[in-house]
Amino acid sequence: MNNATKTSQEISSEPIRFITRELNQEAYDYLLEQGETEWVARIFAGRINTKKIENIQQLAYPKLAHLSLPDKLQDFEKAVERIALAILNQEMIGIETDHDCDGQTSHAVLYCALVDYFGHPKEKIQSYIGHRLEEGYGLSEKLAQRILSKEAALRPTLVITADNGSSDEPRIAILTAQGIDVIVTDHHEIPMEGIPKSAYAVLNPTRQDCAYPDSYIAGCMVAWLLMTGVRKKLIMLRNTPILSLSGLLDFVACGTVADCVSMANSVNNRAIVKYGMQLIEQGLRPCWRAILPHIESSKLMAVDLGFKIGPLLNSDGRLNTAMGSVSFLLSERDEEARQWLEALLTQNEQRKKIQQNITFQAQKMAEKELIQSAYQQKSLCLLIDDSHAGVHGISASRIKDLYGRSTILFTPKLNEPDLLSGSARNIDGLHLRQALQLVYDSRPEIIKAFGGHKGAAGVTIYRDFFEEFKALFEQVIAKQVLESHIQVGPKIIIDGTMNIAELTLAHFKQGVYQLEPFGREFEIPIYSLQAEIVTVQNLGQSGLHARVLVQDLQGRKTSMVWFYYKKSPEADSPVYPNQRVEIAFQAGLNHYQGNESVQFQIVGLIVLK
Repeated sequence: MNNATKTSQEISSEPIRFITRELNQEAYDYLLEQGETEWVARIFAGRINTKKIENIQQLAYPKLAHLSLPDKLQDFEKAVERIALAILNQEMIGIETDHDCDGQTSHAVLYCALVDYFGHPKEKIQSYIGHRLEEGYGLSEKLAQRILSKEAALRPTLVITADNGSSDEPRIAILTAQGIDVIVTDHHEIPMEGIPKSAYAVLNPTRQDCAYPDSYIAGCMVAWLLMTGVRKKLIMLRNTPILSLSGLLDFVACGTVADCVSMANSVNNRAIVKYGMQLIEQGLRPCWRAILPHIESSKLMAVDLGFKIGPLLNSDGRLNTAMGSVSFLLSERDEEARQWLEALLTQNEQRKKIQQNITFQAQKMAEKELIQSAYQQKSLCLLIDDSHAGVHGISASRIKDLYGRSTILFTPKLNEPDLLSGSARNIDGLHLRQALQLVYDSRPEIIKAFGGHKGAAGVTIYRDFFEEFKALFEQVIAKQVLESHIQVGPKIIIDGTMNIAELTLAHFKQGVYQLEPFGREFEIPIYSLQAEIVTVQNLGQSGLHARVLVQDLQGRKTSMVWFYYKKSPEADSPVYPNQRVEIAFQAGLNHYQGNESVQFQIVGLIVLK
């Protein structure tokens, strides 16, 4: 790693660091023994922590046969029997899920399993997703009242939650008191007070009393596992065959990647995403046939789920009710799917504009705070009064990446100006929900509600206590940083140096295609390169992106794309011709007029002396 005099990224005047990944020697040796190339072995070994050869083998070559048995989930049999009884008795079943992509795909999994596989009548299904801005997160009080507002004939006697519910005991108690059984399926961490005691059953792999061996799975995976148990029970009770639910793994794959759960620590995640992407690519559903032409790729990759399909579906939950995305996923005809897709595409463009504005504001505020603290500050709590609560989670993630610090973006809660709604995102190595718990334990009166997990969380606080919350959160995060021996600040994890001439199309396909799926903690490779800037040209109409022509030390020239190379369209270019730089870059596929080529993307750049 070279010493940097400054970073070329104007968005942060704090020097960026390029840090080379450490290799897992057991994983490296194993893949070489299997005949993999040194390059493939090195990529894989830089992302895997386990030293057990069996785990290494399953992570490297994931199969559905490797999936953990679902009956190890606590309350599994109890939930299975209750749902099977509801189906046999033709009860009204409510499906209540989160408004993000994980929740949307969970909704599709539960609905399709009940209707398409188990034959439950459509008219005996009630769908509920809380409006993010008007009803809040999870099984909120307003959403519970919406469920109870149904006339007796339409009111569910059983509600199944997905991707939420673990922190919703008060609302679950309200439903239970009205004769509604609630089965919680979730993957978010259980609150300190424990599981919701009023729930009929709680399926969550983070439960302390849960024997299921994988706490990294997404909410859609928990919902799918439960439905596999229901299928097995119905086959036994009805004595008739039911198709395997593996056909629903396209939804599970999409939700898993979009929810940014670990791809390095979960054989289950790697197996279902790899299989589910194959289903999506086959275009078996109208929704996939509608959206695949927009991917512009000869082969679907996990990055397409994470950065194209996922954000598109998420936009509906951020700006609307999220039922549009669910309707798109459940479309029965191609024309119906295309109509829903056009609406989602339009909405997503609106989301991008809102998000860009929020991110620019947050960058200015973060830069000012860090300069004032001489970069000693370990966290960022930013209040943007004219923000949009449905979108600021994306901006929080971007600020977290730009400044390498735990970040919470707050905005006034809709129709409740005395409250602030915050979206929190965390850097690797720290625990966000635990941090919020410690702040709550210190001053419970300043926090109205919070929930989440290690890497992401939501929190609602009283506006009058914003500064106090900010100070307490900084204290807690600073202690975690000290105890974890983590250095905060902008950094990019690289896989070493790479000669551009080596990264051919065939080379790229071999390494990336073979190691799919990539995702959180199993990121697409990033390499560094020393070069000289030849030209910098704006790319697109926004003025935020550039095409940079560079020349390496051997005199070879290549073009690279640099997204968001400026903090605003009016800002000067952060780099100029003839500057010597060290570039962190990744490779992707470019498709143009039927031809494929490797496209290099700059993800970080240091101006050298």
